[in-house]
Amino acid sequence: MFALTEEQQLMVSSAKEFIEAELKPRIPELEANQFPADLIDKLHELGFMNMMLPEEYGGLGERMTTHMAIVEEFAKVNLTMAIVANQNMVGELLLDFATEEQKKLFFPKYSEDGNWAGFGFTEPTAGSDAGGIQTTAVKDGDDWIINGQKTFISYINICSAFLVSAKTNETDEGGISLFLVEKDLPGVEVGSIFHKLGMHGSETGELFFKDVRVPSIYMIGTENWGLPLVLKVLDEARLAIAMCGVGMAQGALDIAKAFVKEREQFGRKIKSFQGIKWYIAEMETKISAARALVYDVANDYDNGRLITVGTAKAKLFSAQMCMEVTDMAIQLCGGYGLVDDFGLERYFRDAKILSITEGTSEIMKVLIAQDALR
Repeated sequence: MFALTEEQQLMVSSAKEFIEAELKPRIPELEANQFPADLIDKLHELGFMNMMLPEEYGGLGERMTTHMAIVEEFAKVNLTMAIVANQNMVGELLLDFATEEQKKLFFPKYSEDGNWAGFGFTEPTAGSDAGGIQTTAVKDGDDWIINGQKTFISYINICSAFLVSAKTNETDEGGISLFLVEKDLPGVEVGSIFHKLGMHGSETGELFFKDVRVPSIYMIGTENWGLPLVLKVLDEARLAIAMCGVGMAQGALDIAKAFVKEREQFGRKIKSFQGIKWYIAEMETKISAARALVYDVANDYDNGRLITVGTAKAKLFSAQMCMEVTDMAIQLCGGYGLVDDFGLERYFRDAKILSITEGTSEIMKVLIAQDALR
């Protein structure tokens, strides 16, 4: 069984204090689709936003296992904040693939100054097929001219830049490159904002690029070989989503347990009913199994092992588990579980997102089966 070190436990305790004092009172704002941007500033000051970056680049130099432990604590309270609260995946990608010149240019802005960069990969005709994009980038002197459309882009409201995938060579092998595109550049336009079932507080919508001129230094990685970088980002993102499922399920279970300990029917507490006990036992077991799987993959990451298949397994299982556990929690609480102020219906709505975002459950099954049948 995986156990956190004393140092990691201190980090988790710090996160819990922040969540209790700062995040919980702001849940109504998030549910009203008002993102509390000041919380991001506070998290950046505390170091959470750059948790896994080395200290020389403004980070804490923490491990993936630490990151997962803190993701769970945030997800117990709110999915929207859990995803953005303690990771800078664009910064980590820059660390691995940017040139020294690029690091000097970008890290002060996207780690030290607290600007948030998001991802612009999904298109109307290219979701699970990350290589099927239509957005293009054409070389023009020392610049690239980007044209195209992205959709289902999360956190548009707080992002100051996006890591955008674009076709740079339509004939040779490869052909996709990555660009860091700042939102205030001429030709970048935010389109429709979608009203979603869950994950309130994160504005999700469309991005349009019309003759957007981007200097060559803003290309991240090797020209025409950006797709492997996209897939690397997705590996880490999927693991975080898997742990979000664990945290949300635990949060729902905690509410349900508190309810059944107090609720009386037929002259006694319903926690004494055998049927209720079976629900609780099943929920506890499912959560423990998902948590163990996530930590196993996180430990592989920390030890330099490939995690693509592991993250697919963790995300697939955790997404299914979270949907089942949040459903059971509502069932245990009856009509109270349907009332928005009670909190459970929010977990149930958010749980559905986990089987879709960062790669559908069907794509996870494809990855797992391909590896199993090699």
